Amino acid sequence: GRPMVISSGMQSMNTMHQVYQIVKPINPNFCFLQCTSAYPLQPEDVNLRVISAYQSAFPDIPIGYSGHETGIAISVAAVAMGAKVVERHVTLDKTWKGSDHQASLEPNELAELVKAIRTVEKAMGSPVKRLLPCEMACNEKLGKSVVAKVTIPEGAVLTLDMLTVKVGEPKGFPPEAIFDLVGQKVKKNIEEDETITEQAVENHVKKVKC
Repeated sequence: GRPMVISSGMQSMNTMHQVYQIVKPINPNFCFLQCTSAYPLQPEDVNLRVISAYQSAFPDIPIGYSGHETGIAISVAAVAMGAKVVERHVTLDKTWKGSDHQASLEPNELAELVKAIRTVEKAMGSPVKRLLPCEMACNEKLGKSVVAKVTIPEGAVLTLDMLTVKVGEPKGFPPEAIFDLVGQKVKKNIEEDETITEQAVENHVKKVKC
């Protein structure tokens, strides 16, 4: 009944499906680690994409990575791909006899790996794309608005070739509103590069998002 960590070096996907079917009824608390059994492991043989394949094939268990490469970059990348468990060998001296030591991390590297993984975990964040509070200062300075591409006289009906998008001051209509402005009449002269504001557009009504 204890948690199990099952590495997959030297195996095929077919074998891993069999392992899953055998282990699941006995102990559902287990994970698979993508692993290539070579010491040290070359980057071209790592195949981190197997992590994604395991995630799709076995969505109800955690997927991780067992690495025998030199350095920490690949292990950090595995975490960015969703690895929930990382297994690395640790040594006090890489020059000691045995190929395993060459593929191991010394204590300072292990500390750096843990630090890097924690940073990546924070950086994974949310899948929701939105304007974040930390972006507000930049948005105030560099956020784009619809501006006049040419001088637009009072009473003119806006066409797309009269408008463009630039950093404008003051802020006006956001870039995505450029097509909504086409066909609307302006009630004052607007100079080239001047921001198109609500006050300049006749009978403008804000669209309310439901």
